[in-house]
Amino acid sequence: MKTAIVVSGGDAPGINAAIEAFARLAQDGGDHVVGAQDGFAGLLEGRLTELDRSLLSRLSGGGGSILRSSREPVLSQPEAAERLRAVMRANDIDNLLVFGGDGSLKHVLPLLERWGAPAVALPTTIDNDVAGTDYTLGHDSACNYALQAVEGIRATAGALPGRIFMLETLGGHTGYLALAIAHASGADAVLLPEYEFELDWLAQRARRVVQRAGYALVALCEFVPGIDSIVEELPRRSGIRLRYTALGHAQRGADASHYDRTVARDMSRLAWRALQDGLRLGVVALQDGRLTMREGTMPLHDKAPPDYDLYQQINGL
Repeated sequence: MKTAIVVSGGDAPGINAAIEAFARLAQDGGDHVVGAQDGFAGLLEGRLTELDRSLLSRLSGGGGSILRSSREPVLSQPEAAERLRAVMRANDIDNLLVFGGDGSLKHVLPLLERWGAPAVALPTTIDNDVAGTDYTLGHDSACNYALQAVEGIRATAGALPGRIFMLETLGGHTGYLALAIAHASGADAVLLPEYEFELDWLAQRARRVVQRAGYALVALCEFVPGIDSIVEELPRRSGIRLRYTALGHAQRGADASHYDRTVARDMSRLAWRALQDGLRLGVVALQDGRLTMREGTMPLHDKAPPDYDLYQQINGL
């Protein structure tokens, strides 16, 4: 069996660990593995890389991806199906192992199913926004990276009190990541794209917390509407200075946590066994605390909104 590994969309901590684990299983079992550089765009052009097992072992805990990704929508091109089949035939590729987030899994897997290209996908995005799975690889590592930043903020906040500290996380247009970080860090407020809020309420809450505790910590997702105006208006309405920290893309490049390295290996084992058994299409999903192989595509609908009860609890509503 020969498998081509493809990373589609954004990178996430744990991808390297999963690639290394799959390659180790395949090579130990007498199978062959290659990696596509530059996602599906590279795969359609036959840019395939032999995977160096010793290099993979050294890089398995690092963030990013040893295989470059791409968001180029090449699979929507009219000749994409035949180009994919031709590359797979020319390189004796039997199946694909695909890493991707919400967009990739929604759009790529139905095409692969239609074109008869056997594939197993691993949900990988720090945003944890994929419907059909409770967890996506990389989420825990991104949370841990943010918590380290929170500890630094709390240290300086305690030394120099009387301020509001805002921490901007990644997460795209969904607030799952920001909510998880706010909950774990004990933030005093959290702002998410899915839920509206009043700026006067936030100012009053921040003022009360600063008076009681010396400083206030507010976590928010990068796509909360009107961030610039919030940063400008909140100090004026609360009468308290504000310090802003944006984690940015460094959060995606965090080292893989113990949990993500474990999940990566377990996902890879399920994927390898499924491909060996001849599965035509599937996704490894975590549901109710257990990894399972979901045959076929993922749900096309969006994931349910972030936990509103938890959102209200953090915000004291």
